[in-house]
Amino acid sequence: MEQTTTASVPSVYQQAALRWKQGHHVFHVVLVTMNTMLEASMDALKQRDWPRLTASLDRLTALYKASTSTMKYAADFPVTLYEELIRPSMMPPFISPGFSGELNTEHTMMLEGFQHLRSRMKEELGNREQWPTPVAKSWTRLLSAQAYSRKHHALVCQKFVKDGASLLKDFYANKKETEKDGLQ
Repeated sequence: MEQTTTASVPSVYQQAALRWKQGHHVFHVVLVTMNTMLEASMDALKQRDWPRLTASLDRLTALYKASTSTMKYAADFPVTLYEELIRPSMMPPFISPGFSGELNTEHTMMLEGFQHLRSRMKEELGNREQWPTPVAKSWTRLLSAQAYSRKHHALVCQKFVKDGASLLKDFYANKKETEKDGLQ
């Protein structure tokens, strides 16, 4: 017999919602920390402090791995619970149409910060073959962790939304269709 609360919500639904929220809250903390480490990396690069830059890049690698773990944790429940509970909670009337994690400010800052660091590394140090060996090795590990994270985040998304139709993509498609039909 399945446990329920006084509100008669099955515990399996409660656990899925809790896991989803906790995983995303931890992911947010990881993003904030990544942004801090990106700034530290930029500062170390400016100062040409290779040991500090290497340490910052290694911390970013660990944070990318942590972000992958938090996303896997957040999504470790059956697809039916996502379809019945989680996805509807990210739609009107609970949230504005077109909600997406892509709208997360810290995530946007992290992506921009990483691109800025990448370009500054190339400008300051030239081709990777010219970089100090420890920095180059740390950078390679970081790129590997980043690729692994992206791959696994995509797998989590694909698990829940087979056709890849995110709420944001659906919103823009519907908006475009509405405009095309002259209904706006």
